[in-house]
Amino acid sequence: MRSIFALLLSSTIFYSVNTLAWDSVGHRLTVAVAVSFLSEEKRQELVSILRSHPRYQDDFLSQIPDFINQNDATELSTWLLGQAAYWPDIARGLPAEARNRYNRPNWHYTDGAWVRGAAQLTGNIYLGVSAAELIQGEAASSIRNERQVHNVVTAIDFNTRVLVDDSQAPAARAVALCWVLHLMGDIHQPLHAGSLFSRALFETGDRGSNGIDTGSRSTLHLDWDRALRDEGISNSLPLILDSIAGYESSQLIGIESDWTAWMAESREILLSVVYTEAMRTAITRADQSGSELGAQSLSSDYINGMKNISRQRLGLAGMRLAIFFENELN
Repeated sequence: MRSIFALLLSSTIFYSVNTLAWDSVGHRLTVAVAVSFLSEEKRQELVSILRSHPRYQDDFLSQIPDFINQNDATELSTWLLGQAAYWPDIARGLPAEARNRYNRPNWHYTDGAWVRGAAQLTGNIYLGVSAAELIQGEAASSIRNERQVHNVVTAIDFNTRVLVDDSQAPAARAVALCWVLHLMGDIHQPLHAGSLFSRALFETGDRGSNGIDTGSRSTLHLDWDRALRDEGISNSLPLILDSIAGYESSQLIGIESDWTAWMAESREILLSVVYTEAMRTAITRADQSGSELGAQSLSSDYINGMKNISRQRLGLAGMRLAIFFENELN
């Protein structure tokens, strides 16, 4: 645990020049939590799979920071797996040929009207408009190839299937590992599970609150992504680990993974917490008056609550990654 903590402290320095969002530091935090639960054997198995990644040299080995002690197996594997969790976002900025091959924008979220399994509650909020008809999602067992993937849930269906199948090509399993690490984090972010719709301003949805300005060149979605940025990893990781301190690695054996249940949790948070009454009122008034929606300020109470929820969600995502790997990956 000390090695992981030291590594993440160093990573704070390394990433301080970049935007620290759920998409980067958040994913590394979930990996740090997962590694704290994983057996050494399982951790090394994951790294072994990752080594077959088609871009392992360019996007992994050549990117290892100087401060990483490559002779420390735990430190190195934690960094590599953290890079793997972040890699689907790295793929957005690859050269055109590689970007077309690996970037999958619609895998990171789901339409709030799409339901399946434990997630039978809509993830959308409707202001002044009728609710969309629910879309009954296809069974996980029917997702057999990439062409059938169209949202975060079906992407997890597909990539977990590829990852656990040792008859698949090693490169395909390595890419699938990156997506599993990433998507099991994304599905815990409430604003990846639905949107807000209104009569005029958001007739086609606010794109998971990306359309709601909160000032300082930010949006409500980015504020949730970056909820823990100011605290930094050094302060966030101990609090996240404390939030799941009652669990031991031995307690995770035999637990089944249900990502529709995780999506249901995210939707409950979206519906009850993310969009305040003040925001809803402002949107309705702007709709009625035909005016633009001004920047929505976030109170200190809102920001503190957002941070607490983000810690809980990142901790659960990390623990659930460990559960999946220990129980499903042979």
